[in-house]
Amino acid sequence: MTSHPRTIGRHSASLLIAGILLTAGTRVAAQAPVADSALKAWRERNSALATPAFAATWRTTPAEFRRTWDAALQSERSALARYRDRITANQFEEELLRLRLRHAWGRVAWPYFHWRESDAADVTPDVALDTLLRTLPLDEERWWSLPEHAELRGALVHERARTLLARTLLARRPALRTGDAQWLRAEFEAAQDLFRSASAQRRVTTTLLLTHLDENDERGVDSVYARWVALRPDSASHRRVDSLIADHRAARAGHAVDTYRRIDGISLELHILRPTAGDTSGVRPAMLWFHGGSGTTGNWSHSPGIVRELRRLGVVVVSVEYCTGSRFDAGPIEQADDARAAFEYVQRNVDRLRIDPNRIGVAGFSSGAGLALWLGTRGHSAHALDTDVAPSARRYPAAVITSGVCVDPAGPKEDGYFRKRVSARAPVRLFSPLDLIAAGQPRTLMIHAANDEYCDFTDAERFRVKSAALGNDVRFVPAPNATHFFGFYDRPGQAIMRTAIDDALAHWGWLQRP
Repeated sequence: MTSHPRTIGRHSASLLIAGILLTAGTRVAAQAPVADSALKAWRERNSALATPAFAATWRTTPAEFRRTWDAALQSERSALARYRDRITANQFEEELLRLRLRHAWGRVAWPYFHWRESDAADVTPDVALDTLLRTLPLDEERWWSLPEHAELRGALVHERARTLLARTLLARRPALRTGDAQWLRAEFEAAQDLFRSASAQRRVTTTLLLTHLDENDERGVDSVYARWVALRPDSASHRRVDSLIADHRAARAGHAVDTYRRIDGISLELHILRPTAGDTSGVRPAMLWFHGGSGTTGNWSHSPGIVRELRRLGVVVVSVEYCTGSRFDAGPIEQADDARAAFEYVQRNVDRLRIDPNRIGVAGFSSGAGLALWLGTRGHSAHALDTDVAPSARRYPAAVITSGVCVDPAGPKEDGYFRKRVSARAPVRLFSPLDLIAAGQPRTLMIHAANDEYCDFTDAERFRVKSAALGNDVRFVPAPNATHFFGFYDRPGQAIMRTAIDDALAHWGWLQRP
Protein backbone atom coordinates (compact mmCIF):
# COMPACT_ATOMS: atom_id res chain seq x y z
CA MET A 1 0.00 0.00 0.00
CA THR A 2 1.59 3.27 -1.05
CA SER A 3 1.14 6.40 0.98
CA HIS A 4 -0.03 9.80 -0.14
CA PRO A 5 2.43 12.67 0.36
CA ARG A 6 1.25 15.93 1.85
CA THR A 7 -2.13 14.36 2.60
CA ILE A 8 -0.94 11.97 5.25
CA GLY A 9 1.09 12.09 8.39
CA ARG A 10 1.31 11.20 11.98
CA HIS A 11 -0.52 14.33 13.10
CA SER A 12 -4.24 14.62 13.67
CA ALA A 13 -6.71 15.15 10.86
CA SER A 14 -6.58 18.89 11.48
CA LEU A 15 -3.05 19.01 10.06
CA LEU A 16 -4.30 17.39 6.88
CA ILE A 17 -7.15 19.84 6.77
CA ALA A 18 -4.73 22.74 7.16
CA GLY A 19 -2.61 21.42 4.30
CA ILE A 20 -4.85 20.01 1.57
CA LEU A 21 -8.40 20.80 2.59
CA LEU A 22 -7.97 24.53 2.56
CA THR A 23 -10.33 25.97 0.02
CA ALA A 24 -14.04 26.14 0.84
CA GLY A 25 -13.78 25.33 4.52
CA THR A 26 -16.22 26.71 7.07
CA ARG A 27 -15.48 30.03 5.39
CA VAL A 28 -14.55 30.05 1.72
CA ALA A 29 -10.97 31.19 1.15
CA ALA A 30 -10.81 34.87 0.31
CA GLN A 31 -9.78 35.91 -3.18
CA ALA A 32 -9.74 39.55 -4.21
CA PRO A 33 -11.76 41.94 -2.03
CA VAL A 34 -15.42 41.54 -2.94
CA ALA A 35 -17.26 44.81 -3.30
CA ASP A 36 -20.69 43.30 -3.76
CA SER A 37 -22.12 42.66 -0.31
CA ALA A 38 -24.38 39.83 -1.48
CA LEU A 39 -21.50 37.91 -3.04
CA LYS A 40 -19.42 38.55 0.06
CA ALA A 41 -22.21 37.24 2.27
CA TRP A 42 -22.52 34.11 0.10
CA ARG A 43 -18.83 33.38 0.23
CA GLU A 44 -18.64 33.82 4.00
CA ARG A 45 -21.60 31.63 4.89
CA ASN A 46 -21.30 28.13 6.34
CA SER A 47 -21.15 25.57 3.54
CA ALA A 48 -22.60 22.07 3.37
CA LEU A 49 -19.46 21.19 1.36
CA ALA A 50 -17.14 22.51 4.05
CA THR A 51 -14.26 20.54 5.50
CA PRO A 52 -16.03 19.46 8.74
CA ALA A 53 -18.92 18.06 6.72
CA PHE A 54 -16.51 16.18 4.48
CA ALA A 55 -14.56 14.77 7.43
CA ALA A 56 -17.80 13.54 9.00
CA THR A 57 -18.29 11.15 6.06
CA TRP A 58 -14.94 9.36 6.23
CA ARG A 59 -16.18 6.34 8.16
CA THR A 60 -19.42 5.87 6.24
CA THR A 61 -19.91 3.43 3.38
CA PRO A 62 -19.20 4.53 -0.20
CA ALA A 63 -22.90 4.53 -1.02
CA GLU A 64 -23.75 6.62 2.04
CA PHE A 65 -20.97 9.06 1.24
CA ARG A 66 -22.27 9.50 -2.31
CA ARG A 67 -25.78 10.18 -1.05
CA THR A 68 -24.58 12.62 1.60
CA TRP A 69 -22.13 14.46 -0.64
CA ASP A 70 -24.51 14.68 -3.60
CA ALA A 71 -27.20 16.00 -1.26
CA ALA A 72 -24.74 18.59 0.07
CA LEU A 73 -24.11 19.80 -3.50
CA GLN A 74 -27.84 20.04 -4.17
CA SER A 75 -28.34 21.94 -0.93
CA GLU A 76 -25.63 24.41 -1.88
CA ARG A 77 -27.07 24.88 -5.37
CA SER A 78 -30.45 25.63 -3.87
CA ALA A 79 -28.89 28.10 -1.46
CA LEU A 80 -27.04 29.79 -4.30
CA ALA A 81 -30.28 30.09 -6.29
CA ARG A 82 -31.60 32.42 -3.59
CA TYR A 83 -28.75 34.81 -4.45
CA ARG A 84 -29.43 34.78 -8.19
CA ASP A 85 -31.17 38.14 -8.27
CA ARG A 86 -28.57 39.74 -6.00
CA ILE A 87 -25.41 38.93 -7.97
CA THR A 88 -24.46 39.20 -11.63
CA ALA A 89 -24.91 36.39 -14.13
CA ASN A 90 -21.16 35.96 -14.41
CA GLN A 91 -20.82 35.79 -10.63
CA PHE A 92 -23.59 33.21 -10.44
CA GLU A 93 -21.92 31.06 -13.12
CA GLU A 94 -18.58 31.20 -11.30
CA GLU A 95 -20.03 30.37 -7.89
CA LEU A 96 -21.98 27.45 -9.30
CA LEU A 97 -18.83 26.07 -10.90
CA ARG A 98 -16.93 26.46 -7.62
CA LEU A 99 -19.55 24.29 -5.92
CA ARG A 100 -19.30 21.63 -8.62
CA LEU A 101 -15.51 21.63 -8.46
CA ARG A 102 -15.54 21.30 -4.69
CA HIS A 103 -18.02 18.44 -4.93
CA ALA A 104 -15.84 16.68 -7.50
CA TRP A 105 -12.78 17.20 -5.28
CA GLY A 106 -14.57 15.36 -2.48
CA ARG A 107 -15.36 12.47 -4.80
CA VAL A 108 -11.66 12.22 -5.76
CA ALA A 109 -10.27 12.52 -2.23
CA TRP A 110 -12.81 10.54 -0.22
CA PRO A 111 -11.57 6.98 -1.01
CA TYR A 112 -8.17 7.75 0.50
CA PHE A 113 -9.56 9.29 3.67
CA HIS A 114 -12.08 6.46 3.99
CA TRP A 115 -9.22 3.95 3.85
CA ARG A 116 -7.22 5.90 6.41
CA GLU A 117 -10.00 6.31 8.95
CA SER A 118 -12.05 3.12 8.53
CA ASP A 119 -11.51 -0.63 8.41
CA ALA A 120 -11.16 -0.60 4.61
CA ALA A 121 -8.28 -2.77 3.42
CA ASP A 122 -7.31 -0.57 0.49
CA VAL A 123 -8.14 2.63 -1.36
CA THR A 124 -11.00 1.85 -3.72
CA PRO A 125 -11.51 4.60 -6.33
CA ASP A 126 -14.95 5.95 -7.20
CA VAL A 127 -15.93 4.00 -10.34
CA ALA A 128 -18.32 6.73 -11.47
CA LEU A 129 -15.80 9.53 -11.10
CA ASP A 130 -14.71 9.70 -14.75
CA THR A 131 -18.30 10.36 -15.83
CA LEU A 132 -18.54 13.25 -13.37
CA LEU A 133 -15.18 14.73 -14.40
CA ARG A 134 -16.21 14.80 -18.07
CA THR A 135 -18.91 17.34 -17.16
CA LEU A 136 -16.35 19.80 -15.74
CA PRO A 137 -14.20 22.34 -17.63
CA LEU A 138 -10.87 20.94 -16.45
CA ASP A 139 -9.01 22.08 -19.58
CA GLU A 140 -10.53 25.57 -19.78
CA GLU A 141 -7.76 27.80 -18.52
CA ARG A 142 -10.10 30.73 -17.82
CA TRP A 143 -11.17 28.82 -14.70
CA TRP A 144 -7.71 27.79 -13.55
CA SER A 145 -7.40 30.71 -11.13
CA LEU A 146 -10.30 29.40 -9.06
CA PRO A 147 -8.96 27.86 -5.83
CA GLU A 148 -11.36 24.94 -6.16
CA HIS A 149 -10.02 24.23 -9.64
CA ALA A 150 -6.46 24.14 -8.30
CA GLU A 151 -7.60 21.94 -5.41
CA LEU A 152 -9.24 19.47 -7.78
CA ARG A 153 -6.23 19.41 -10.12
CA GLY A 154 -3.97 18.69 -7.18
CA ALA A 155 -6.19 15.88 -5.91
CA LEU A 156 -6.38 14.30 -9.36
CA VAL A 157 -2.61 14.37 -9.76
CA HIS A 158 -2.02 12.93 -6.29
CA GLU A 159 -4.49 10.10 -6.81
CA ARG A 160 -3.13 9.23 -10.23
CA ALA A 161 0.41 9.26 -8.81
CA ARG A 162 -0.64 6.91 -6.02
CA THR A 163 -2.14 4.56 -8.59
CA LEU A 164 1.00 4.72 -10.73
CA LEU A 165 3.18 3.81 -7.78
CA ALA A 166 0.93 0.92 -6.80
CA ARG A 167 0.74 -0.40 -10.35
CA THR A 168 4.48 -0.13 -10.78
CA LEU A 169 4.96 -2.15 -7.62
CA LEU A 170 2.49 -4.82 -8.68
CA ALA A 171 3.89 -5.00 -12.21
CA ARG A 172 7.42 -5.34 -10.84
CA ARG A 173 8.57 -2.33 -12.84
CA PRO A 174 11.05 -0.56 -10.57
CA ALA A 175 11.32 2.78 -12.40
CA LEU A 176 9.07 4.78 -10.06
CA ARG A 177 9.43 2.63 -6.98
CA THR A 178 13.17 3.07 -6.52
CA GLY A 179 15.46 6.03 -6.09
CA ASP A 180 14.82 9.53 -4.84
CA ALA A 181 11.84 11.90 -5.20
CA GLN A 182 9.48 9.00 -5.93
CA TRP A 183 6.28 10.97 -5.46
CA LEU A 184 7.52 13.93 -7.47
CA ARG A 185 8.40 11.66 -10.38
CA ALA A 186 5.05 9.88 -10.14
CA GLU A 187 3.22 13.23 -10.01
CA PHE A 188 5.02 14.39 -13.15
CA GLU A 189 3.88 11.21 -14.91
CA ALA A 190 0.35 11.76 -13.61
CA ALA A 191 0.25 15.38 -14.80
CA GLN A 192 1.26 14.35 -18.31
CA ASP A 193 -1.38 11.60 -18.30
CA LEU A 194 -4.18 13.87 -17.07
CA PHE A 195 -3.51 17.09 -18.96
CA ARG A 196 -2.84 17.05 -22.67
CA SER A 197 -2.02 20.67 -23.44
CA ALA A 198 1.52 21.91 -22.90
CA SER A 199 0.25 24.97 -21.02
CA ALA A 200 -1.69 22.81 -18.57
CA GLN A 201 1.26 20.48 -18.02
CA ARG A 202 3.56 23.46 -17.58
CA ARG A 203 1.32 25.02 -14.95
CA VAL A 204 0.79 21.81 -12.98
CA THR A 205 4.40 20.64 -13.06
CA THR A 206 5.68 24.08 -12.07
CA THR A 207 3.46 23.97 -8.99
CA LEU A 208 4.62 20.43 -8.22
CA LEU A 209 8.29 21.35 -8.51
CA LEU A 210 8.03 24.53 -6.44
CA THR A 211 6.04 22.73 -3.75
CA HIS A 212 8.54 19.90 -3.58
CA LEU A 213 11.48 22.29 -3.29
CA ASP A 214 9.71 24.31 -0.62
CA GLU A 215 8.75 21.28 1.46
CA ASN A 216 11.82 19.10 0.90
CA ASP A 217 15.13 20.00 -0.74
CA GLU A 218 16.80 19.70 -4.13
CA ARG A 219 17.90 16.08 -3.88
CA GLY A 220 16.24 13.99 -6.57
CA VAL A 221 14.91 17.00 -8.47
CA ASP A 222 17.33 16.40 -11.35
CA SER A 223 15.18 13.39 -12.32
CA VAL A 224 12.39 15.72 -13.53
CA TYR A 225 14.14 19.04 -14.09
CA ALA A 226 14.98 18.53 -17.78
CA ARG A 227 11.41 17.43 -18.54
CA TRP A 228 10.10 20.55 -16.83
CA VAL A 229 12.47 22.84 -18.76
CA ALA A 230 11.30 21.20 -22.01
CA LEU A 231 7.79 22.49 -21.23
CA ARG A 232 9.18 26.05 -21.47
CA PRO A 233 8.16 27.51 -18.13
CA ASP A 234 8.01 31.30 -17.84
CA SER A 235 11.21 33.06 -16.85
CA ALA A 236 9.96 34.02 -13.38
CA SER A 237 9.16 30.40 -12.51
CA HIS A 238 12.47 29.26 -13.98
CA ARG A 239 14.36 31.76 -11.82
CA ARG A 240 12.38 30.77 -8.73
CA VAL A 241 13.09 27.05 -9.17
CA ASP A 242 16.77 27.63 -9.89
CA SER A 243 17.04 29.95 -6.88
CA LEU A 244 15.52 27.35 -4.54
CA ILE A 245 17.86 24.67 -5.86
CA ALA A 246 20.83 26.97 -5.38
CA ASP A 247 19.72 27.87 -1.85
CA HIS A 248 19.44 24.21 -0.85
CA ARG A 249 22.86 23.40 -2.28
CA ALA A 250 24.42 26.42 -0.58
CA ALA A 251 23.06 25.25 2.77
CA ARG A 252 25.23 22.14 2.48
CA ALA A 253 28.44 24.18 2.43
CA GLY A 254 30.61 24.96 5.44
CA HIS A 255 30.10 21.81 7.49
CA ALA A 256 30.94 18.12 7.32
CA VAL A 257 28.45 15.76 5.69
CA ASP A 258 28.59 11.99 6.30
CA THR A 259 26.63 9.17 4.68
CA TYR A 260 25.27 6.82 7.34
CA ARG A 261 23.37 4.42 5.07
CA ARG A 262 22.14 4.00 1.48
CA ILE A 263 18.60 3.37 0.28
CA ASP A 264 18.09 2.40 -3.38
CA GLY A 265 21.60 3.63 -4.03
CA ILE A 266 20.76 7.06 -2.56
CA SER A 267 22.89 8.23 0.34
CA LEU A 268 21.17 9.28 3.57
CA GLU A 269 23.28 11.96 5.15
CA LEU A 270 24.22 13.40 8.51
CA HIS A 271 25.05 17.10 8.67
CA ILE A 272 27.62 17.69 11.41
CA LEU A 273 27.03 21.18 12.83
CA ARG A 274 29.71 22.19 15.31
CA PRO A 275 28.99 24.53 18.25
CA THR A 276 28.93 28.24 17.50
CA ALA A 277 30.24 29.32 20.93
CA GLY A 278 32.63 28.08 23.58
CA ASP A 279 34.83 25.14 22.61
CA THR A 280 33.85 24.73 18.95
CA SER A 281 36.53 22.23 17.99
CA GLY A 282 37.11 19.98 20.99
CA VAL A 283 35.24 16.87 22.10
CA ARG A 284 31.69 17.97 22.87
CA PRO A 285 28.31 16.43 23.75
CA ALA A 286 26.05 15.88 20.74
CA MET A 287 22.38 15.78 19.85
CA LEU A 288 21.01 14.05 16.77
CA TRP A 289 18.33 16.31 15.30
CA PHE A 290 15.21 14.91 13.56
CA HIS A 291 13.20 17.43 11.54
CA GLY A 292 9.42 17.59 11.38
CA GLY A 293 7.11 17.31 8.37
CA SER A 294 4.58 14.61 9.33
CA GLY A 295 7.00 11.99 8.09
CA THR A 296 6.17 12.95 4.50
CA THR A 297 8.18 16.12 3.92
CA GLY A 298 10.92 18.24 5.50
CA ASN A 299 14.68 18.28 5.32
CA TRP A 300 17.69 18.30 7.60
CA SER A 301 17.84 22.12 7.83
CA HIS A 302 14.28 22.62 9.11
CA SER A 303 14.38 23.66 12.77
CA PRO A 304 12.22 25.61 15.22
CA GLY A 305 15.26 27.20 16.88
CA ILE A 306 16.34 24.24 19.00
CA VAL A 307 19.33 23.53 16.75
CA ARG A 308 20.57 27.08 17.01
CA GLU A 309 20.22 27.11 20.80
CA LEU A 310 22.01 23.80 21.26
CA ARG A 311 24.93 24.94 19.13
CA ARG A 312 25.10 28.22 21.04
CA LEU A 313 25.39 26.26 24.27
CA GLY A 314 28.31 24.17 23.05
CA VAL A 315 26.54 21.07 21.71
CA VAL A 316 27.35 19.40 18.38
CA VAL A 317 24.16 18.96 16.40
CA VAL A 318 24.02 16.04 13.99
CA SER A 319 21.10 16.80 11.70
CA VAL A 320 19.66 13.59 10.28
CA GLU A 321 18.32 13.09 6.78
CA TYR A 322 15.85 10.22 6.84
CA CYS A 323 13.48 8.53 4.39
CA THR A 324 10.37 10.68 4.02
CA GLY A 325 7.18 9.72 2.27
CA SER A 326 7.65 12.26 -0.48
CA ARG A 327 11.16 11.17 -1.38
CA PHE A 328 11.07 7.41 -0.75
CA ASP A 329 7.40 6.55 -0.16
CA ALA A 330 8.59 5.52 3.30
CA GLY A 331 6.56 5.33 6.50
CA PRO A 332 7.04 5.19 10.28
CA ILE A 333 8.83 1.83 10.32
CA GLU A 334 11.46 2.85 7.77
CA GLN A 335 11.96 6.18 9.52
CA ALA A 336 12.38 4.55 12.92
CA ASP A 337 15.05 2.27 11.53
CA ASP A 338 16.79 5.24 9.91
CA ALA A 339 16.84 6.96 13.31
CA ARG A 340 18.33 3.87 14.92
CA ALA A 341 20.94 3.48 12.18
CA ALA A 342 21.93 7.16 12.41
CA PHE A 343 22.45 6.91 16.16
CA GLU A 344 24.53 3.76 15.83
CA TYR A 345 26.65 5.42 13.12
CA VAL A 346 27.42 8.39 15.36
CA GLN A 347 28.35 6.07 18.20
CA ARG A 348 30.79 4.19 15.99
CA ASN A 349 32.44 7.42 14.81
CA VAL A 350 32.72 9.49 17.98
CA ASP A 351 36.49 9.87 17.74
CA ARG A 352 36.48 11.21 14.21
CA LEU A 353 33.47 13.42 14.90
CA ARG A 354 34.97 14.70 18.18
CA ILE A 355 31.90 13.73 20.19
CA ASP A 356 31.73 12.65 23.82
CA PRO A 357 30.57 8.99 23.63
CA ASN A 358 28.79 9.27 26.99
CA ARG A 359 26.77 12.32 26.03
CA ILE A 360 24.94 11.59 22.79
CA GLY A 361 21.29 12.58 22.86
CA VAL A 362 18.43 12.94 20.42
CA ALA A 363 16.08 15.84 19.74
CA GLY A 364 13.33 16.66 17.29
CA PHE A 365 10.26 18.66 16.39
CA SER A 366 6.82 17.23 15.64
CA SER A 367 7.19 13.94 13.73
CA GLY A 368 10.94 14.22 14.29
CA ALA A 369 10.26 14.55 18.00
CA GLY A 370 8.34 11.30 17.73
CA LEU A 371 11.45 9.59 16.32
CA ALA A 372 13.59 11.06 19.11
CA LEU A 373 11.18 9.91 21.81
CA TRP A 374 10.87 6.48 20.18
CA LEU A 375 14.65 6.10 20.47
CA GLY A 376 14.39 7.27 24.07
CA THR A 377 11.82 4.59 24.92
CA ARG A 378 12.45 1.72 22.49
CA GLY A 379 16.22 2.12 22.35
CA HIS A 380 18.63 2.00 19.43
CA SER A 381 20.12 -1.47 19.79
CA ALA A 382 17.54 -3.49 17.85
CA HIS A 383 15.93 -3.33 14.42
CA ALA A 384 12.62 -1.48 14.40
CA LEU A 385 10.67 -4.67 13.66
CA ASP A 386 12.23 -6.78 16.43
CA THR A 387 9.47 -7.74 18.85
CA ASP A 388 11.35 -9.50 21.64
CA VAL A 389 13.58 -6.73 23.05
CA ALA A 390 13.06 -6.57 26.80
CA PRO A 391 13.38 -3.17 28.51
CA SER A 392 16.46 -4.43 30.36
CA ALA A 393 18.17 -5.19 27.03
CA ARG A 394 17.52 -1.80 25.44
CA ARG A 395 20.31 0.71 24.93
CA TYR A 396 19.21 4.32 25.07
CA PRO A 397 20.51 7.74 24.05
CA ALA A 398 21.89 9.79 26.93
CA ALA A 399 19.09 12.39 26.74
CA VAL A 400 16.00 13.39 24.76
CA ILE A 401 14.56 16.79 23.83
CA THR A 402 11.17 17.05 22.14
CA SER A 403 9.02 19.92 20.87
CA GLY A 404 5.44 19.19 19.83
CA VAL A 405 5.64 15.41 20.12
CA CYS A 406 2.74 13.01 19.55
CA VAL A 407 3.45 10.49 22.31
CA ASP A 408 0.70 8.09 21.21
CA PRO A 409 0.67 8.20 17.39
CA ALA A 410 -1.34 4.98 17.27
CA GLY A 411 -3.95 6.27 19.72
CA PRO A 412 -7.52 7.41 19.06
CA LYS A 413 -6.65 11.12 19.19
CA GLU A 414 -4.35 10.89 16.16
CA ASP A 415 -5.24 10.24 12.54
CA GLY A 416 -5.45 6.73 11.17
CA TYR A 417 -2.51 6.88 8.78
CA PHE A 418 0.06 5.80 11.36
CA ARG A 419 -2.03 2.80 12.41
CA LYS A 420 -2.70 1.79 8.81
CA ARG A 421 0.88 2.10 7.65
CA VAL A 422 2.44 0.29 10.61
CA SER A 423 -0.12 -2.42 11.32
CA ALA A 424 0.41 -4.06 7.94
CA ARG A 425 3.90 -5.08 9.08
CA ALA A 426 4.17 -4.91 12.87
CA PRO A 427 2.28 -4.43 16.13
CA VAL A 428 1.46 -0.73 16.21
CA ARG A 429 2.31 -0.36 19.89
CA LEU A 430 5.97 -1.11 19.14
CA PHE A 431 6.10 2.41 17.74
CA SER A 432 4.11 4.31 20.36
CA PRO A 433 6.40 5.91 23.01
CA LEU A 434 3.55 6.03 25.52
CA ASP A 435 3.41 2.22 25.46
CA LEU A 436 7.17 1.77 25.63
CA ILE A 437 7.84 3.57 28.91
CA ALA A 438 10.06 1.60 31.31
CA ALA A 439 12.33 2.32 34.25
CA GLY A 440 15.87 3.40 33.46
CA GLN A 441 15.09 5.48 30.41
CA PRO A 442 17.04 8.66 29.60
CA ARG A 443 16.47 12.10 31.06
CA THR A 444 14.01 13.92 28.90
CA LEU A 445 12.93 17.50 28.24
CA MET A 446 9.47 17.86 26.68
CA ILE A 447 8.46 21.32 25.46
CA HIS A 448 4.83 21.42 24.41
CA ALA A 449 2.43 24.14 23.30
CA ALA A 450 -0.56 24.42 25.60
CA ASN A 451 -2.84 24.83 22.57
CA ASP A 452 -1.12 22.31 20.33
CA GLU A 453 -3.69 21.49 17.66
CA TYR A 454 -1.88 18.46 16.24
CA CYS A 455 -0.23 16.56 19.10
CA ASP A 456 -2.34 16.21 22.22
CA PHE A 457 -1.15 18.21 25.22
CA THR A 458 -2.82 16.00 27.83
CA ASP A 459 -1.26 12.87 26.33
CA ALA A 460 2.16 14.51 26.55
CA GLU A 461 1.51 15.32 30.22
CA ARG A 462 0.38 11.73 30.75
CA PHE A 463 3.70 10.53 29.33
CA ARG A 464 5.60 12.63 31.85
CA VAL A 465 3.53 11.38 34.79
CA LYS A 466 3.80 7.74 33.77
CA SER A 467 7.54 7.91 33.10
CA ALA A 468 8.35 9.92 36.24
CA ALA A 469 6.39 7.41 38.33
CA LEU A 470 8.98 4.80 37.30
CA GLY A 471 11.81 7.04 38.48
CA ASN A 472 12.78 8.58 35.15
CA ASP A 473 13.96 12.20 34.99
CA VAL A 474 11.37 13.93 32.79
CA ARG A 475 10.96 17.69 32.59
CA PHE A 476 7.72 18.93 31.04
CA VAL A 477 7.66 22.61 30.00
CA PRO A 478 4.39 24.02 28.60
CA ALA A 479 4.35 27.03 26.31
CA PRO A 480 1.19 28.93 27.37
CA ASN A 481 -1.09 30.36 24.69
CA ALA A 482 1.06 28.75 21.99
CA THR A 483 0.22 26.38 19.12
CA HIS A 484 2.14 23.56 17.45
CA PHE A 485 4.53 25.68 15.37
CA PHE A 486 5.32 28.18 18.11
CA GLY A 487 9.05 27.55 17.82
CA PHE A 488 9.08 29.11 14.36
CA TYR A 489 7.27 32.38 15.04
CA ASP A 490 6.06 32.89 18.63
CA ARG A 491 8.59 35.01 20.53
CA PRO A 492 7.31 34.35 24.07
CA GLY A 493 7.23 30.63 23.28
CA GLN A 494 10.71 30.76 21.80
CA ALA A 495 12.02 32.42 24.96
CA ILE A 496 10.44 29.66 27.08
CA MET A 497 12.04 27.05 24.82
CA ARG A 498 15.51 28.60 25.08
CA THR A 499 15.29 28.83 28.88
CA ALA A 500 14.06 25.23 29.12
CA ILE A 501 16.98 23.95 27.04
CA ASP A 502 19.49 26.02 29.03
CA ASP A 503 18.12 24.71 32.33
CA ALA A 504 17.99 21.10 31.14
CA LEU A 505 21.57 21.11 29.84
CA ALA A 506 22.76 22.64 33.12
CA HIS A 507 20.85 19.99 35.06
CA TRP A 508 22.41 17.26 32.93
CA GLY A 509 25.94 18.67 33.24
CA TRP A 510 26.16 19.36 29.50
CA LEU A 511 26.13 23.12 29.55
CA GLN A 512 29.01 25.18 28.28
CA ARG A 513 28.00 28.82 28.60
CA PRO A 514 29.29 31.15 25.89
